[in-house]
Amino acid sequence: MKPKSGKYITFLPDNIDVLVSQKDQSVLEMAVREGLALDHTCGGFGTCGTCRIFVREGLEKLPPRNEIEQEIADDRGFQDYERLACQTEPIEGLVVEIPSKGSRKKD
Repeated sequence: MKPKSGKYITFLPDNIDVLVSQKDQSVLEMAVREGLALDHTCGGFGTCGTCRIFVREGLEKLPPRNEIEQEIADDRGFQDYERLACQTEPIEGLVVEIPSKGSRKKD
């Protein structure tokens, strides 16, 4: 059960609630810090597209894609709910799904 205070994002499919740190600049940074299995081949620069996530709740809270993310989205035909974790700001209440491999913690 979550404490009553703090800013959380939920990672699916394992329903893991992660507290946003003041140092977190992206959803990818949160996932890496927590040891969640989220690919990021380019190291979080938005050039590879491997950190794609599905925003299941809170999409309306996010700003539009930046230029880097928009280029990948256009190239790959992303739906509105498909975002790059490295370019997505960690906003309170987001529920994101890590596709295919799942969000299980790395061993």
